Amino acid sequence: MIRCPACDGSAVVEGPPSRVTGRVVSRCRTCHAQFLTHPKITEVEARSSDEISPEDYETWVNVKREGVGEDAWREATGWIKEAIGETRAERPRLYDVGAGDGGYLRLARDEYGFDVTGNEIIEGAITLARQQYGIELELGDLAQLGHHDAFDAVTLWCVLAHVPQGDDLLRNVHAMLRPGGVVFLQTPHRTSVDAIGNRLKGASRGRWSTVPDRRLAGQGHHRILHTAASITAQLERLGFVDVKVEPRLRYSLTSRAYLMSLNPPGWLLSPSAWVLDKAISSRIAPRIVIDVRARKA
Repeated sequence: MIRCPACDGSAVVEGPPSRVTGRVVSRCRTCHAQFLTHPKITEVEARSSDEISPEDYETWVNVKREGVGEDAWREATGWIKEAIGETRAERPRLYDVGAGDGGYLRLARDEYGFDVTGNEIIEGAITLARQQYGIELELGDLAQLGHHDAFDAVTLWCVLAHVPQGDDLLRNVHAMLRPGGVVFLQTPHRTSVDAIGNRLKGASRGRWSTVPDRRLAGQGHHRILHTAASITAQLERLGFVDVKVEPRLRYSLTSRAYLMSLNPPGWLLSPSAWVLDKAISSRIAPRIVIDVRARKA
């Protein structure tokens, strides 16, 4: 029996395989999470993380939408600083899981006075963090690093959806927080567009699968799209309290980069990117991520 990776419920509806990729997307009737149950991995997706050079990683960073990341970082870090309060050390300790090139940690250190560190599984990103910001990241996943009651705050910027065992990651985060410590995470949101795309895939028996194939692609990509109910259920089930969830209109990639991943005809790319830019600026585009705040009791 398939169980929901968010709420651990059994009310799971398994969809048909995609006729293009073979991937199977399921949904939970209880918490409405949408997730991969039988991911199919292409040769490109199976590329090992140790094959990714600093130059490769920097190319990916450069397709991000200008200004979006830092605005979100400042908002989240302001909340963390306030949530920790005056009871913590003069330089509270913050750990960023999957810290990338260290850009967020640089901001938390230089603008908010945190003592910062984090981890990465991509050596090229660790090299960039050291070269650009003088930040030393740990290599490896949290289970290998063994931190316990060590940090005032932990952040995860679009990390949870990428790991095969979300419960294990969140248990490790809970363990590494000091009592009363806080976690902030951003993760992909199951929107009405995702729900419609999944229904079309089901009705067409896997023929119309562009949206599910793009949003849930496995190995190195998203494995689960959360709702407010699903992420709250998962965090509370693993011992977190004071969970607050907010859907956000935050497109971190440029419209062109995002649409290119859908493989549209070449002539359609530029006008589609223009339409998406207009939808984002007018705030009518889907809120594709959620900001989640919680605390260790």
